[in-house]
Amino acid sequence: MNLDYTFLSEEGIKTPVNQDYYVVPDKNCDTSAKGWLFAISDGVAGYLGGNVASKICCRTLIDDYYNQDSIFDIPHWLNDEIIKINKTVLEMGKEDPLLHGMATTLVSLLIKDGIAYINNVGDSRIYLFANDSLKQITEDHSVVWEYYIRRVITKDEIIDSNIKHLITEAIGLNYYPRINSYTVPLPDEFTFLLCSDGLTDVVTDSKLEQVVRSNPDLKTCAMNLHQLALGNSSRDDVTIIMVKNTN
Repeated sequence: MNLDYTFLSEEGIKTPVNQDYYVVPDKNCDTSAKGWLFAISDGVAGYLGGNVASKICCRTLIDDYYNQDSIFDIPHWLNDEIIKINKTVLEMGKEDPLLHGMATTLVSLLIKDGIAYINNVGDSRIYLFANDSLKQITEDHSVVWEYYIRRVITKDEIIDSNIKHLITEAIGLNYYPRINSYTVPLPDEFTFLLCSDGLTDVVTDSKLEQVVRSNPDLKTCAMNLHQLALGNSSRDDVTIIMVKNTN
């Protein structure tokens, strides 16, 4: 399988530093044997060290994965790895007063042997565009998502909620995080969109789908999504990774 991917991470005006962090495979990653691993973390705003937590989370995940000799049960390994990373972030926050309470979201995508292995903690998201339709794969850990699941509000109304930033789970909050895990067989043609909530807090799914459909070039698509977020008054950091298969 051949993959094309692009990425961007732009600081917003909400925080003094970009609290988002992302990783993609580099030349030292053995993608032919182990597949392609991508991840985004968004340091929880309001907590000290959010940018530290997000970097630790993403870097540890990708370094540990590609340094493994072999993995026979990928979903199990990913779950255990996220629990390990969570413990690291939590304990560092307890030991260093400057990092006290640091936490981060995590969303990851591993593409290997025709399968997409997806995990998330928090409200960073993964979408799949296939068969001319965009579908959110992950489920947010947030108060407004629970309202949406209970049909108290519609999905589009999440954007207008004044409590949309209240997440119910993150890496570094407690020792036993709830991890959402998904195993998705890959369609013949696909495009994945990974993003922090700096994008989805201000852009509806229908608008995301419109931009992805009309911009087959990934770099142009990611830039246009960022510009759409800015046009909709996003104040948060915006991080995007886009991945698609090529012939």
